[in-house]
Amino acid sequence: MVDWEDDEYCLYVNAREASSLWMILADWTQSEDEELWKSSIPRFAAIITCWQRLGFIKVFQAEEWPAHLEGVEISSSDLPRLLRDPRSWEYSENPKRVICIAIGDRDITELKSGMCEDEIRRSHTPPQ
Repeated sequence: MVDWEDDEYCLYVNAREASSLWMILADWTQSEDEELWKSSIPRFAAIITCWQRLGFIKVFQAEEWPAHLEGVEISSSDLPRLLRDPRSWEYSENPKRVICIAIGDRDITELKSGMCEDEIRRSHTPPQ
């Protein structure tokens, strides 16, 4: 069994549940403290970007949940802007938009260790 503390496993489980972005952070930190969530955003943004590019997940936006059924799929060119926006990751009782991840077209068994390490490493490197 995969360890829940593995960030990719956390993302995979949330994609199977068509979770909103904030739900990924809440599950990962096992906390409702949104301040605590913020430190995890760069890492998950990097993995989401990589997994979308590789076809393991899709990202959707809609006015209400479930965004993957009623919403618009976010293109790879629009995804970085969306993930850089802190509001995309915030919890709201009455959201004006919902952003969720869902399983992509490529089977997760094709995911190999290290496939996203470059993106993850860049997410933690300050700009020059």
